[in-house]
Amino acid sequence: MPRSKYRYNPDQLSLFHFEMAPISYVYYFIIISPCDRIKKIVEFFKILLDKIIPLSKINLYSKPHISLMKFSSTDDDEQVIRKVKDALSSSQNFEVELNGSDIFQHGDLSTTLFLKISNPTPIEALYQLLLTADLAPVYRKKITPHLTIARTIPNDIFAGRVDLSKFDYYDSFLCKHITILKQAPGESYRELATIPLRDYFI
Repeated sequence: MPRSKYRYNPDQLSLFHFEMAPISYVYYFIIISPCDRIKKIVEFFKILLDKIIPLSKINLYSKPHISLMKFSSTDDDEQVIRKVKDALSSSQNFEVELNGSDIFQHGDLSTTLFLKISNPTPIEALYQLLLTADLAPVYRKKITPHLTIARTIPNDIFAGRVDLSKFDYYDSFLCKHITILKQAPGESYRELATIPLRDYFI
C-alpha cells in the first residue's frame, strides 16, 4: 500500500527514560495508553525491528503510547491533575483505529516508524482542550496523532533495510482514559494519574 512518507514531523513527542528539565522544574507528559493487546503487538514490533537493525534501549523498552502533550512546570501535581480533569470533563470515550504502518522522515538525518491512526479527530480535539487548560507555555498548535514503534533511527541504518509491510497492523481500541506521567530531574517517568473519559452512552 502507498506510504505518505512525511518529510518532517515537528509535533512528535517522545517518552524517553531520562530528559532533564531545568533544576527547579519537572516534566509532565499526557498520553493515551493503548489496551494490553495492542501494547504487546507494538512490543513485538520493537523486538522484530531490533533483529533487523540495532535499536537503542530507549526505543526497545519505551512503553507504547500516543502522545498528547509534554511540558515542564513547577512541581505541583494537584494543580496539573485538576486542570486536566477540568479541561476534559465533557470528553467522551472513543475508538482509536490503527491503519497500518508509515514513517516520518526527519530531514536527511533520521526516520521514525509508527502505526497510523485513521481517525485522528478525537485525539486532536483532546489536545485542543488541553491547550485551554493553561498548564504551561505550549507552542505547538497542532499534533499528528500516531503510535510510535521506534523513533529517530539514523537514516544510514534504517534506509533500505526495513520492509514496512512487516509492520502493518490494523486494529482498534476504546480510549477510556488519558494518563498523566511525571518525571522529576534525574528520574524515570512514572504514572501520576489516570483521568477517565465519560462513557459515550451516558
